[in-house]
Amino acid sequence: MIILNARSTQRPAGLLALVVTMFVLGSCSSGNSSGLGVLPKAIGAADEASAIQTLRTIATAEGQLKATRGSYGDFEALTSAGYLDQRFAGRTPNLQGYRYTISATDAEFTVNADPQTTETHPATGTRHFYLDGSDNVVHANPTQTASKTDPVAGG
Repeated sequence: MIILNARSTQRPAGLLALVVTMFVLGSCSSGNSSGLGVLPKAIGAADEASAIQTLRTIATAEGQLKATRGSYGDFEALTSAGYLDQRFAGRTPNLQGYRYTISATDAEFTVNADPQTTETHPATGTRHFYLDGSDNVVHANPTQTASKTDPVAGG
């Protein structure tokens, strides 16, 4: 046990690392946990939350593009206009274990986020997400590419 006092030379970051390590080890060895299988599940949940937020960011960028140029656009149009950063360059960018695709016309857009593992990101969420410009509501499907007819996603 580490006891800190006013003269302690222990850095707060070191204490934080110790607390995190103790939490992780305690979580992995507790009877309520499935051990190391918890980590991929946690990463998947974080990736899903990130995908939902990214869809909302893309929808905001689409709204800005529509307001300034009069039409929606693909990732190239959104990045070249400066509404999305270079992580979104390309036809189907892959971020945090999700591949994003856009279909856009002058009057409407749809965007999907589908789980995709890579060498650098071997664990990911499992749900597929969809959002369009008509109501900016995220829909989710557990097994295939999502559409407007799928249930609204939580998160």
